[in-house]
Amino acid sequence: MYRTAVALLMLSAAPTLAAEPARLAFTVDQSTTLSLPATVTSVKIDDPSLVEATQSGRKVTLHGLAKGHTYAVIQTADGEHRFRIYVAADRFALP
Repeated sequence: MYRTAVALLMLSAAPTLAAEPARLAFTVDQSTTLSLPATVTSVKIDDPSLVEATQSGRKVTLHGLAKGHTYAVIQTADGEHRFRIYVAADRFALP
């Protein structure tokens, strides 16, 4: 009984672990382009004062506007892709 409960707990935790957002880091005034596996249908930036996003087909370009942390959710035909974004003041502050 105990092993079954542990196995069920581990299985129920697996989607939570898989949902951890990918991490991105770049500096203010720097851009990075992401190539997604399917056409991008929408991009949502939690704090648009920190990061500007433009999309074209399967690509999303993120541009750092101000230092700080924010999250992005990119929706494609395949599903949802989550990113945790750190915008550093300069390259010396990057992780």
